Amino acid sequence: MAGSFSFFRTYQRSLLVFVAILAMLAFFVLPPFLQMGNDYGGGDPLVADWTGGEIREGGIERAVAMRSIVNRFLMEIAATAGRDPAQLPLFPETEEQVVRTLLFAKEAAANGLTISDTAINDFLSLWTNNLVRPEQFDEIISRLRLGPTAVSQHDLFEALRSELAARNMLILFQTGFSGDPPGWRWDYFRQLKQNATIEVVPVIVEKSADNVPLPSEQKLRAFFEKYKNDLPEASSAEPGFREPHRVKYQFLVAKAESFQADAAKDVTDEQISEYYEKNKATLYRVKEPEGKKAENPDAQKPAATDAGVTEADASVDTKKLAEPDSTPTAPATDTPSNDKPSNDKGAQSSRRPFTTVAFNQPAEQSETPDTPAVNPSETSLQPGVPAESSEKFEPLQSVKESIREQLARLQANKKSDAVFTAVAADLTLYAEDFALWQARRTAGSEAPKMPDFDAIAKAQGLEAGLSELVTPGEAINAGPVGGSFEFVPDPGSRFGIRQQRWLEMIYGSGSMVLRPITSRDVQGNRYLTIKIEDQPEFTPSFEAARKGVERAWQIIEARGTARKRAEEITEEARAKNQSLEATVAKRSDVKVKQVGPFTWLSQSASPMERPPFITQPDDLFIPGEEFMRSVFGLTANQTAVAFNEPQTICYAVRLLSMTPPDTELRERFLDARSDQQSLAMVAQGEFSAAFGEWVEGLEKRYKLDWKRPPQIPGR
Repeated sequence: MAGSFSFFRTYQRSLLVFVAILAMLAFFVLPPFLQMGNDYGGGDPLVADWTGGEIREGGIERAVAMRSIVNRFLMEIAATAGRDPAQLPLFPETEEQVVRTLLFAKEAAANGLTISDTAINDFLSLWTNNLVRPEQFDEIISRLRLGPTAVSQHDLFEALRSELAARNMLILFQTGFSGDPPGWRWDYFRQLKQNATIEVVPVIVEKSADNVPLPSEQKLRAFFEKYKNDLPEASSAEPGFREPHRVKYQFLVAKAESFQADAAKDVTDEQISEYYEKNKATLYRVKEPEGKKAENPDAQKPAATDAGVTEADASVDTKKLAEPDSTPTAPATDTPSNDKPSNDKGAQSSRRPFTTVAFNQPAEQSETPDTPAVNPSETSLQPGVPAESSEKFEPLQSVKESIREQLARLQANKKSDAVFTAVAADLTLYAEDFALWQARRTAGSEAPKMPDFDAIAKAQGLEAGLSELVTPGEAINAGPVGGSFEFVPDPGSRFGIRQQRWLEMIYGSGSMVLRPITSRDVQGNRYLTIKIEDQPEFTPSFEAARKGVERAWQIIEARGTARKRAEEITEEARAKNQSLEATVAKRSDVKVKQVGPFTWLSQSASPMERPPFITQPDDLFIPGEEFMRSVFGLTANQTAVAFNEPQTICYAVRLLSMTPPDTELRERFLDARSDQQSLAMVAQGEFSAAFGEWVEGLEKRYKLDWKRPPQIPGR
């Protein structure tokens, strides 16, 4: 022992330094090595469980990553086969969808649906049209990596087996909705075409909530635990106590009307004349009468330009090009290929990964050298008369004001762009100075001051605005800036640009505090916005949320009282055979309203882009499916009671009329039987609703229990 201590005393300083180095290594280096392969500090927390299964943090991370690898594999083999990867239906890479797939696969196994290796190979053959050779499959698989580890064919097949089992279960569910019966199509037609006019007495649930006693502390806490991870939704009858994503922002508005009015004062007659002369051939040519065109068809053929594109093709609507908020014109449709298939294993030689758009090509020049080329612009339609003299244009005086407006719009956009560019530069400098101040903050140092939006607005003829911390829905309701958008480059899109919503730029992943963004609306107003505070969604404590929890309890419990009051009103109206207006005439706590005519479902302006949706009459608040089913199940003068969708209002309803009557509507239905597109969109909506109910029922049957909310990519 003495020898050991003497050794320590001899090398005391060196050993202390060595021990200090070991301590630093243990503090900084050892934990990552201990957690390598396990990011959960020695544990693997449970994420979700269900009857007969569970998934933990490590498992769900691997499952999401494996789904991403499956998608990449499918994209690469499809591209090898000549398909466009951008058009492929891939699997969503989210935790919620991964767990759902596990449930679907479990349900498929319970129904006897199994996926063999042969079935997987058959799927891959269909996916690639049998155009990918085995060695190409092997080469693509060899490039796949799950972290640092290569993905084996076995791993890939097992992942595909689960995905295909889930897909087959969905196909089995969907087969019950194929071929809508005529009775269903008649119901869809009624929902779109028949109008109801009603009188309603709304009974507000919250007015009865004050009289509802609060439950015990234990029940209230259990109520909070049940809904603490749910976000509140305006259309949901269930409460949600998780605080949604909120943002505070400041903005400037360049009003199109005022900017263009100012710019119009500076537009000169010389500028108008110059614009007219420059564009009259494309914008202001007088169209010939239809009869005259028929008499001289050759005169309607546009002259070819030097580029080989006809004059009609070369004509550009400069007004639309000048407007930054105009929608780009779709390119010409690809012409079908006439290539014939080769005899090489049935593969078509005409298959290509991508197809270029076919433009008009210049006419083939004659190979005869003696025939001189004729320039159509140098020929005359009549001997001795210049060709241009036969063309007629709208007189300058008749289009002068429209040109002034166009030039004013261009100048207004230039001015607002210049102002916003200068303000954005100042805001960028401020953001940099603020970041440096935060990093080097010292006692007594003052934070840099942000540019004064009110002063800028006053000096530049703009309007300024400042929000509170608001959700995306509140931002949309607060003013036009919430619904604005911007065109941004997107090389992967069809036109090379896409429309990005303001909400995405402010609330989306990657959006930054104090970064200026610009946007516009359909009226031509321009906006510059900065986010000055960002509060991500979070789950509050019971104590912090208690007031809202108590109120939600009372509102839910008060629904029975509200329904009873509405039933009393309808029963009295039936007993006395009178209108609801006469029934509540002497009551001061409720009022009657006449609503309609309205249909059950409404269609958007582009019905094939969006399924029909439940009509929202002005005097009804989110009526919902239950309300519409009750109303359209009545006959004239019948009454009913129905809640709106969030069950915040219980309506006493009396049907006044239904137009057109069923007899007339059936004739229209038979006349329209050849046009089933709109009805198919209704069926699609019905299928989506039924699918949602099926998934919800499946999760309840398997007792799916998330131990934490499923993570959403980008949040």
